[in-house]
Amino acid sequence: MPKTQRLIELMMTIHTKRRFTARELAADFGVSYRTILRALDELSALGVPVYSETGANGGYYLLNEPMLPPLFFTESEAAAMFFAYQSLQFFGSLPFEAETRTVLKKFYHHLPANMQKQIDTMKDRIVFWNPNRPKAVEHLNALLDAAIEQSVMTIHYEGTAGGTKRSIQPIGLYSWNGFWYCPAYCFKRQAFRLFRADRIARAEKTDVEQARDLPYESVHSWIQTSESGCKNPVRLQAELTRTGTSKAMSDLDLLKIVDIHEDGSGSINAQIPRTEIDYFADLLWNLGAEAAVIEPREIKLRLKQKAAELLKRYS
Repeated sequence: MPKTQRLIELMMTIHTKRRFTARELAADFGVSYRTILRALDELSALGVPVYSETGANGGYYLLNEPMLPPLFFTESEAAAMFFAYQSLQFFGSLPFEAETRTVLKKFYHHLPANMQKQIDTMKDRIVFWNPNRPKAVEHLNALLDAAIEQSVMTIHYEGTAGGTKRSIQPIGLYSWNGFWYCPAYCFKRQAFRLFRADRIARAEKTDVEQARDLPYESVHSWIQTSESGCKNPVRLQAELTRTGTSKAMSDLDLLKIVDIHEDGSGSINAQIPRTEIDYFADLLWNLGAEAAVIEPREIKLRLKQKAAELLKRYS
């Protein structure tokens, strides 16, 4: 067996075994004990985190960050990887952001010159724009880990009403309009809540609460369920001009409930949670005179109050 092929197969084998002895590997590959020792030294020099342990139960094992076996890519596949990363470059924060940049640097370094030139040109010719959100999101990795493990976290959340300490069990993460959101079960409210990740000041695992068997297998299932209905609903009706419809289509929560007419104008006729009346009042306020609310009365009153406050400020 050629030396390069043996090293690749050896790397794949130890990645599977995790713990092993040199004599076991020598028997598996049909080579001498010394040949395996030299091969392990070569893998270690290449960066494979192999650690040796002496004693009666000694041997070798991989550290917690094992190296994956080599992969081979076509030029189109290589370009696709950089294309995918290009779509994420304007996010202010990303899970595994530092690791992603490190991987791409390694990958780029080993590409042929013509492929590097093609990728450099592509980066200058296509942009996936996201609004710039200057506030960093510090706990994306921790929230994602908790969602994957379905574990409970204690967070300090800076909401519009002030800071609170809560225990939550994250369902997952999703991004919209430059912000990261974390739907989670809130043990304080005994209900599911949506948290904006940049407002989470601190986050750490806790055993204060026992993790629950949540009814959502993914963040997608949570989004679909949250859109299908709500408790204690109130009907929202509004008419939108063409300009108002265009503006509403850039907001996720209005986008889902706007009906567009043939002339480009639009209307809203949907059920919203009564607890979200103030939130939807703010969304419709942003549309200004391009939206006319028919009901509920509570939103019309909120808009009148906002208009009166604005008039007072400039009178």
